[in-house]
Amino acid sequence: MKRLRVGQSLKLRDGTGCTVMCCAGTIWITQEGDPRDIFLAAGERFTLDRPGLALISAEEGARNEWMDDVGFAVITLPAILTRSDSFSTGGREP
Repeated sequence: MKRLRVGQSLKLRDGTGCTVMCCAGTIWITQEGDPRDIFLAAGERFTLDRPGLALISAEEGARNEWMDDVGFAVITLPAILTRSDSFSTGGREP
Protein backbone atom coordinates (compact mmCIF):
# COMPACT_ATOMS: atom_id res chain seq x y z
CA MET A 1 0.00 0.00 0.00
CA LYS A 2 1.28 3.47 -0.90
CA ARG A 3 -0.09 6.79 0.36
CA LEU A 4 -0.07 10.09 -1.47
CA ARG A 5 -0.49 13.41 0.26
CA VAL A 6 -1.53 16.71 -1.32
CA GLY A 7 0.93 17.81 -3.97
CA GLN A 8 2.43 14.36 -4.48
CA SER A 9 2.10 12.27 -7.59
CA LEU A 10 2.79 8.68 -8.50
CA LYS A 11 3.95 7.22 -11.81
CA LEU A 12 2.82 3.62 -12.00
CA ARG A 13 3.79 1.34 -14.88
CA ASP A 14 1.58 -1.58 -15.85
CA GLY A 15 -0.60 -1.16 -12.78
CA THR A 16 -3.69 -2.87 -14.18
CA GLY A 17 -5.70 -4.09 -11.19
CA CYS A 18 -4.33 -1.53 -8.72
CA THR A 19 -7.08 0.22 -6.80
CA VAL A 20 -6.85 3.92 -5.93
CA MET A 21 -9.04 5.14 -3.08
CA CYS A 22 -9.48 8.84 -2.35
CA CYS A 23 -9.63 9.33 1.41
CA ALA A 24 -10.04 13.12 1.30
CA GLY A 25 -9.77 15.95 -1.19
CA THR A 26 -9.52 15.10 -4.90
CA ILE A 27 -7.42 12.56 -6.79
CA TRP A 28 -6.66 12.90 -10.50
CA ILE A 29 -5.81 9.78 -12.52
CA THR A 30 -4.80 9.55 -16.16
CA GLN A 31 -3.83 6.32 -17.92
CA GLU A 32 -1.78 5.83 -21.08
CA GLY A 33 -4.03 5.25 -24.08
CA ASP A 34 -7.16 6.31 -22.18
CA PRO A 35 -8.88 9.52 -23.32
CA ARG A 36 -10.54 9.90 -19.90
CA ASP A 37 -9.27 11.91 -16.98
CA ILE A 38 -10.58 10.29 -13.82
CA PHE A 39 -11.28 12.48 -10.80
CA LEU A 40 -12.09 10.90 -7.46
CA ALA A 41 -13.71 12.63 -4.52
CA ALA A 42 -13.43 11.52 -0.90
CA GLY A 43 -14.77 8.00 -0.47
CA GLU A 44 -14.54 7.08 -4.17
CA ARG A 45 -12.24 4.46 -5.67
CA PHE A 46 -11.06 3.42 -9.11
CA THR A 47 -9.27 0.29 -10.31
CA LEU A 48 -6.70 0.89 -13.04
CA ASP A 49 -7.93 -0.92 -16.13
CA ARG A 50 -5.14 -0.44 -18.69
CA PRO A 51 -1.51 -1.45 -19.05
CA GLY A 52 1.16 1.21 -19.55
CA LEU A 53 1.83 4.35 -17.55
CA ALA A 54 -0.71 5.74 -15.09
CA LEU A 55 -0.25 9.12 -13.39
CA ILE A 56 -1.98 9.60 -10.05
CA SER A 57 -1.99 13.02 -8.36
CA ALA A 58 -3.34 14.18 -5.02
CA GLU A 59 -4.92 17.58 -5.61
CA GLU A 60 -5.74 20.27 -3.05
CA GLY A 61 -7.62 18.67 -0.20
CA ALA A 62 -10.20 19.76 2.25
CA ARG A 63 -8.95 21.89 5.10
CA ASN A 64 -10.38 22.47 8.53
CA GLU A 65 -9.20 23.87 11.83
CA TRP A 66 -7.97 20.46 13.06
CA MET A 67 -6.01 19.27 10.03
CA ASP A 68 -4.01 20.83 7.21
CA ASP A 69 -3.84 19.33 3.74
CA VAL A 70 -5.87 16.25 4.55
CA GLY A 71 -6.35 15.20 0.93
CA PHE A 72 -4.66 11.90 0.24
CA ALA A 73 -5.02 8.64 -1.64
CA VAL A 74 -4.33 5.06 -0.74
CA ILE A 75 -3.16 2.89 -3.63
CA THR A 76 -3.46 -0.86 -3.21
CA LEU A 77 -0.82 -2.61 -5.28
CA PRO A 78 -0.94 -6.27 -6.28
CA ALA A 79 1.99 -8.16 -4.72
CA ILE A 80 3.80 -8.36 -8.07
CA LEU A 81 4.00 -4.55 -8.23
CA THR A 82 5.50 -3.88 -4.82
CA ARG A 83 9.03 -3.94 -6.25
CA SER A 84 10.57 -0.46 -6.28
CA ASP A 85 11.08 -0.52 -10.05
CA SER A 86 7.32 -0.72 -10.68
CA PHE A 87 6.45 2.74 -9.39
CA SER A 88 7.95 6.08 -8.47
CA THR A 89 6.63 9.03 -6.54
CA GLY A 90 7.04 12.65 -7.44
CA GLY A 91 8.26 14.79 -4.57
CA ARG A 92 8.98 13.26 -1.20
CA GLU A 93 8.20 9.67 -0.30
CA PRO A 94 4.79 9.19 1.35
